[in-house]
Amino acid sequence: MKRTLLTAMIITLAACAGCTSAISYGVKTSDDAHSFLLENTQVIDKIDENIPPEEEVFLVIKYEVENLGSQNDSLRQWTDQMKLEADEEQYEPTFIDNLDGQLWETSLQAGEKESGYIAFMVPEDITDFMLTLTFPVSGNEETYDFRPVDKRIGVNVDYVLTRLEQIERTRRIWLIGKPLAAFSSSPIRYLGTILVPKDEISELMEQTEGLGDAAKRAAIEDYLVERGHCRLE
Repeated sequence: MKRTLLTAMIITLAACAGCTSAISYGVKTSDDAHSFLLENTQVIDKIDENIPPEEEVFLVIKYEVENLGSQNDSLRQWTDQMKLEADEEQYEPTFIDNLDGQLWETSLQAGEKESGYIAFMVPEDITDFMLTLTFPVSGNEETYDFRPVDKRIGVNVDYVLTRLEQIERTRRIWLIGKPLAAFSSSPIRYLGTILVPKDEISELMEQTEGLGDAAKRAAIEDYLVERGHCRLE
């Protein structure tokens, strides 16, 4: 029994040793010919006048490629080297008319690097994705697992509005409300991103006080857009 168990463990370890673990964006990977960096990933529900179909969003990936060789590189369709998957479905890139800096293909001089965007249309309820890159010369593969930053204006406005209403309810608690709200206050943060810093919460509440729902949402949207929360980086 012990010998059987030991054999199974050895087989498992050997199999795992041949596996390539996924990496997250911000990590550069390379072979002998090229390097690739997944710089950032964002979901957004509007790019200028471009709006995705209902229940879908734009997933915009910014990446960088570099020619590591001593010779000039031929024109390469880098979008063909990427495979985006989520929930066992695969998604194809889509060209966005008003999105500047899209990088579908490039030829690189020796030692040259270039970065740009590639966009996909994906279901709005997916939060985790996997991007597999195949290096064009060696055929080596690297896989990125990532959760994109949420730049959707509606989602961010909803979250800020909900938090402001929670703070206001706390403030209305008799006697201890205002001290409790001040003591427990923290930045309004969504998925790790600070939408409203702690020292700007009171000012934003004053700006939206007494407004109807539509006007309140519009004021919060203006606040977020002004600070770049609903624009691509």
